[in-house]
Amino acid sequence: MRLLFMATLGQTLHEVTLGLDLAAQLKDAGIDAHFVVDRYNKGQLDAAGHPYTLVDTSMGPGVREVVAGAVRRARPDAIVLSDYMAHWLTHVVNYRTDPWFVDDFGPPVIPIDSVNLENTGLELELLGRPTLVSDRILTAPAHLLPVPANRPDATGGRGLPYRAARTPAPPSEAARKELRRSLGVRDGERLLMLPTLPWQRIMQTQAGPLTRELAVRVPRLVGRYLRRLPSHTQFLAVGPYLEGFGLPEDRLRVEESYTAERYASLLGASDAVLALFLPSFALERAVLADVPGLFTVNTFDVDGEPGLRLLSDAFGGVSPAVRSWLAAFPGPVPPFHMWPLQWNAVVSRLLEDNPLTTTALRAELLDEESVVAGLEAVLYDPGVRDRLAGARADYRDAITGLPETIEVFLTAARRCGVTV
Repeated sequence: MRLLFMATLGQTLHEVTLGLDLAAQLKDAGIDAHFVVDRYNKGQLDAAGHPYTLVDTSMGPGVREVVAGAVRRARPDAIVLSDYMAHWLTHVVNYRTDPWFVDDFGPPVIPIDSVNLENTGLELELLGRPTLVSDRILTAPAHLLPVPANRPDATGGRGLPYRAARTPAPPSEAARKELRRSLGVRDGERLLMLPTLPWQRIMQTQAGPLTRELAVRVPRLVGRYLRRLPSHTQFLAVGPYLEGFGLPEDRLRVEESYTAERYASLLGASDAVLALFLPSFALERAVLADVPGLFTVNTFDVDGEPGLRLLSDAFGGVSPAVRSWLAAFPGPVPPFHMWPLQWNAVVSRLLEDNPLTTTALRAELLDEESVVAGLEAVLYDPGVRDRLAGARADYRDAITGLPETIEVFLTAARRCGVTV
C-alpha cells in the first residue's frame, strides 16, 4: 500500500511528526509513504528518509497543481491528512483555497484528528473571529485519534484511538547528564523547558487586536512568575524567545532552531516543562520522555471590577502583579486555552476526563500563587514529582494497551474505502 501524507502546516513540528510517527509504525507492514510538507519541515523529512514534495504559502491556490504532481508521482492508495484541523486551517487561511481539492485526485481520504472534533465541537476562534471548522469530519467513515493527546478509551464515534508513536525509552542518565553539561546546567540546578512556536511571535504583530494583545502581554506576566522561582532554576527556551519573558541572561538558554530529534533530547534533559497553550506537543511528549509538567489555562472572563471580584473569590485573592496586569490590559481579558488564541470550546472538552491531565499539574494563569507554587512543585517537590511519575506510567500503560497501530489503521482504511 502507498500513502500520501498531507502535512502542509508550517512553523511547527507537531503535525508533520504525527504523520512521520504513523508512517514509521506502518513501514514494518510494507506500507510506503510520500509527504507533502511546508519548506519549514524539510529537515524532518530528510532525517526520516521518506520521499517528499515541498510547498509554501506563496503558492496560494497554485498548491493544488503541486499536490497533483505529487499524487501522480506517488500513486497513493489513500491520502492521509496529518492532521484534519491543521489541513483545513492551512488551506483556508494561508493558501486561500478549498481544502477538499484532495477529493479530486480519487484516492480515499483518511483524516488524523488530534482533538477529536466529533466529540469536542467545531467552534474555535481564528484571528479574533468565531469560526466553525469544516464539518466534513462528522461524516467521514473513520478517522484516527492519536494518543496522546486524545483519550486512550475514546469510543462511541467514528474515531479510532491509536498510539501516536512507539513509546521511546527516556534518555540514559549518562546522555542526560552530558546534554545538561553542554547547556551549562550544574549539579543541583533544575532546568525548566519553555516551549514556544514561531507563529506565537508572529501574532505579536500580525494578529487581530485581542489576539495580538494576549500574544504580547501574557509573556510579561509569565516572566514575572518565572523570576520568582529559586535562583538555581535554569530556563531553556525552545522556540522563539519572547522578550516579554525578561528572564536573567545568566540563567537562560535559547534554542530557537532545532530538529525533531534535538527537541526530544532537550525535553528529556529537562526537569520539567511549562505549557502555556494546549494541545501542547511538549506536554504530550513529556509523558513519553517521563518528564513532569505544568500547563496553564484561563477559564475566567475578566471585565473590570466584577471580574476582579470573581477572581478573588476563586483564588482567595488577586496578587498585585496580576491586578496591575489586568488594569493595563486594553479591555476585558477573555478565557483562553490555546494562547494566544482562545479555542475554548474545543480544548476544554478535549481535557474533560482525559487522563493526560493527570500527568501534569494544571493552574489558572491569573492565579499567581498557584502557578509559582506549581512550578516549584514539579521542579523540586519529591512527593509531587513521584505522584506525577506514577500518573505518566499509568498513561503509558494505557497507550501500550491499545491495539497495534497497523490494525487500527487498516480498520480505518477499510471503512474509508481503501482495498487492503
